[in-house]
Amino acid sequence: MNEKFPKLFSGDFETGIEPDEWNWRQGRDPENVTRQICNAWKSDKSIKELVCHEVIGKVCAQLMNWNGSRLLQDNVLWKPPGGKTLSYHQDAAYDDWISPQTMMTCWIPLDDVSQEKGTLEYVKGSHLWGLAPPRGQFHSPDDYKKELTNFAKKNDKKIEIQYVEVPAGGVAFHHGYTWHGSGINTSRDNRRAVVAHCVPSDAEFHPTNVGGTARIYKKYKKLNSNELEESFFPILWTKKGYRTNV
Repeated sequence: MNEKFPKLFSGDFETGIEPDEWNWRQGRDPENVTRQICNAWKSDKSIKELVCHEVIGKVCAQLMNWNGSRLLQDNVLWKPPGGKTLSYHQDAAYDDWISPQTMMTCWIPLDDVSQEKGTLEYVKGSHLWGLAPPRGQFHSPDDYKKELTNFAKKNDKKIEIQYVEVPAGGVAFHHGYTWHGSGINTSRDNRRAVVAHCVPSDAEFHPTNVGGTARIYKKYKKLNSNELEESFFPILWTKKGYRTNV
């Protein structure tokens, strides 16, 4: 899987299809930032095999007590040595174009991860704090905890951070309301990860919301229908045994 990263970020797409979001490109952007591609599963068969795996869908559904789950979006993340921060945020905050606005995320590091490498950081219990609109700079902010600190102070919440430290191929699941972010990679090693963001299998497009990332993903909306088309948002698992043939 690691061998796929240089190809993807240089624009070498196995299927010939560009990903929906491509935030860092080889030769165009600074070397010391965290690199991200969204929906690389459309561009690469190996990524698709991983993020569309039935087990990921089943676990996400069971953790959230859903009848089934589908893939809303994937992330391919590459934080090189010296790679900068990602702001604290809540994943579900960016998906107000989905109803219900909820999510479960499966984060899969492809390298051993630690605080030194700028691993994922969770705020314990923050999935119970409710959902706040996204604010501030997402990529490489000087103070990547600013939005978290402001929210906690305003709402009288205690911040207790848990660093995700697992071996390569390990997995971390988090609720879409969980505040999380990551610091600078101060090591000499890469920190790569593949992420699957899942929503309920019966989720639909929000009938009116068109802000935020809706400008990217509402292009997949059917005429006169709020249904999420399985070709673009595949169902990974349901209690009845159905899944999209991807």
